[in-house]
Amino acid sequence: MISISPVKQLKATLNEVYFEGINPMFEWLLILILLVIVVVLFIKYSRLRGEIEQRARSIFEEWRKKELETLKEEYDKKVEDKAKILFEKWKMEEEAKIREDAIRRSAATIIGKVGEHLAPLIIFSNYGINPKDIRFIGTPIDFIAFKGLSNGKPEKIMFIEVKSGKTTTLTDREKKVKELVEAGKVEWKLIHLPTEIEKTLQETKPIKK
Repeated sequence: MISISPVKQLKATLNEVYFEGINPMFEWLLILILLVIVVVLFIKYSRLRGEIEQRARSIFEEWRKKELETLKEEYDKKVEDKAKILFEKWKMEEEAKIREDAIRRSAATIIGKVGEHLAPLIIFSNYGINPKDIRFIGTPIDFIAFKGLSNGKPEKIMFIEVKSGKTTTLTDREKKVKELVEAGKVEWKLIHLPTEIEKTLQETKPIKK
């Protein structure tokens, strides 16, 4: 009796199965297995693709954040440098203005103080009023001049206001004094002290019952 090897026996068995009609079922099983494998591979591919996209997005966000921070730092530095330049320019301009204003104020103060002493000389030079005829009162106006008084020939009385600044605008009080003078509302008043004192004593003396 001839012995048959296991391989040949398995092959013969498969042939028998194939020829007995079991082969279609095996094919469908194989197709099903292949479909399962394809589905599993597709799911893994989808997951892997999602992970890759997420990782790429994360890398992009990190890069974008770093770039924005770099741009922000550069912009802040430029703004700071620009602000320093503008501040230095403003400071220099303001210092120049302050110095100029201080000089003007000092000059005005000096002119104002010296002007009180120079004014009588200027008035004499321009208006022919002897400094001896000028009296300084300070407020509400600067001077009262009695033109010609020192020569024994008084001509007129003048109210004089001196301005040492750029403007010649009068104050409200000065304007009112000027209006009174120009309206002729000026009068002479003689005060005799003994008479006035006696008058006052008479008014305050108690009445006898």
